[in-house]
Amino acid sequence: MITEIIKIEGMMCGHCQATVEKAIGAVDGVNEVNVDLATKQATVNFDPAVASLDSIKAAIKNAGYTVVG
Repeated sequence: MITEIIKIEGMMCGHCQATVEKAIGAVDGVNEVNVDLATKQATVNFDPAVASLDSIKAAIKNAGYTVVG
């Protein structure tokens, strides 16, 4: 398992936070996700044999948010 921290722009409220968590959690291979609204970042634990960082970032972008970095 790999844990990555992803910075996200565009989250303004708890609904945004929940939307991002749901989008990341729907990616196959993601075991755990914690989105922190205050720091505007997601901590994601995933299996690199199943999920890629690019697929997780794509899920965030498809949910309407911007990945920073």
